[in-house]
Amino acid sequence: MKDTAKSVFWASAAALALFTAAAGLGLLYGFDLWSMRVAQSRTSGFLDTVGEFFSTIGGIRLTVAGLILMLAAVFFSGRRILAIRVLIAFLAASAIEIAMKFWVPVTPLPDEFSRSDGYAPFVAVAYPYPYPSGHMLRTTILLGVIFVLWKNRVGRVLLALVLVGMSLSRVYMGVHWASDVIGGVLLGVAGLAWAFRRKKGS
Repeated sequence: MKDTAKSVFWASAAALALFTAAAGLGLLYGFDLWSMRVAQSRTSGFLDTVGEFFSTIGGIRLTVAGLILMLAAVFFSGRRILAIRVLIAFLAASAIEIAMKFWVPVTPLPDEFSRSDGYAPFVAVAYPYPYPSGHMLRTTILLGVIFVLWKNRVGRVLLALVLVGMSLSRVYMGVHWASDVIGGVLLGVAGLAWAFRRKKGS
């Protein structure tokens, strides 16, 4: 697993760098517009409610609370180094996410795409750019750790479905471009893979 994690880390980091460059240069804008129109081609009150549900569970309050509980479980199960590395990866990836929202010039989403989003952030910060999605970053790391450590197949399928639902809801609700979602997932995967990498000499 650790050798695989090393390969995944370098692959996801390289993909993130290339994808971020393409997003910042505006090369993905056409794809983003198309995917947004497809996602919102069918709308309903039920889908709005589902979108708001995912907005809430992927918010910083619940994901940080979930992270704390998960890290405590990992730490006290004897995987102390892993728990520390996951925490470092989460904090580092979150810092990179915030920096990207100030430095990667992705076109902000027009108000016409915005649907009712009941999610209220714990700390409201006005970022000039939407890339990448913090919801996807946090959810990828949190669910990713559980996915790797939990060997139950049904449980893993459910975790994957939650991640897919989160991805689709971010675009459907008009709060993120598809490129923001992909960027958040790539950043989360890179952080997750780093946490599981084999240390030199181990």
